[in-house]
Amino acid sequence: MSYIDLRATLSDWPYDPEQISVRKIIGIDGTEKLQMRVELGILQMETDGRPDGGQPYGSRSLLDYHKKRLEDFVRRNGTNIGFALTPQECEDLRGEASVFYRRFVSYYVLEEYDKVSLDTAHNLEIFDLCGEHAMEPADRRALEVYRPYVLMMDARSRAHHALEEGEPASALAHVNRGITHLRSFFEDHLQGEVEDYEEQSNELRILRDFAREINLLIPEDSVVVTRRALRTAIEEERFEEAAKLRDELQKLGAGLTPPLHEVD
Repeated sequence: MSYIDLRATLSDWPYDPEQISVRKIIGIDGTEKLQMRVELGILQMETDGRPDGGQPYGSRSLLDYHKKRLEDFVRRNGTNIGFALTPQECEDLRGEASVFYRRFVSYYVLEEYDKVSLDTAHNLEIFDLCGEHAMEPADRRALEVYRPYVLMMDARSRAHHALEEGEPASALAHVNRGITHLRSFFEDHLQGEVEDYEEQSNELRILRDFAREINLLIPEDSVVVTRRALRTAIEEERFEEAAKLRDELQKLGAGLTPPLHEVD
């Protein structure tokens, strides 16, 4: 086995601590790869399946493997009660979430937003699986600290993709949905006044700023699309969601909220 000194390669692509540097290459197998420049070298990722190219237990991912286990368990028992993930399985799933995180950040830098949302959705499924089925309380909580960031990135990527498709109203809906999910997260998982956490949340700030930018792209007579979403939530008696959306539109200065009696 021969070993290669990487200094020449690294010198040709210097590390910049001020930005995330990502590029695409064609690997020796003829397929496209992603590379991310990090402080001590270069990370290379596959564009299909797991970023590290692994196929745990013959599956495309650990998430797929454990979802199949869960499906088999429910088929045999008629319920998911009793299905559990061991501490080691949760640790392995956290490792998978970490490599998917690196890839969705890379795709965001490359502005390939449809691919970002695929990987953020993958990680959110891991969070949900561990949160519901981990044996140990610590493993159920371990990934929740990362949920706000992934929710934000998921909303941003879907909104950017909608903007690329020329659908600013749809983009705004994705951002508002992300804001609603974040507020629900704070209400469900945090102690104290929700408003205090909202004031400190960079994720909420980023989404609200993005919503303001998108609002400028929507002709005034087209904003009715957003009001229709509120009306639908009211008609379907999803009053909590409607109230939150109303509050968010007020904060964004959209001036699109229905009368208070419609959501109370």
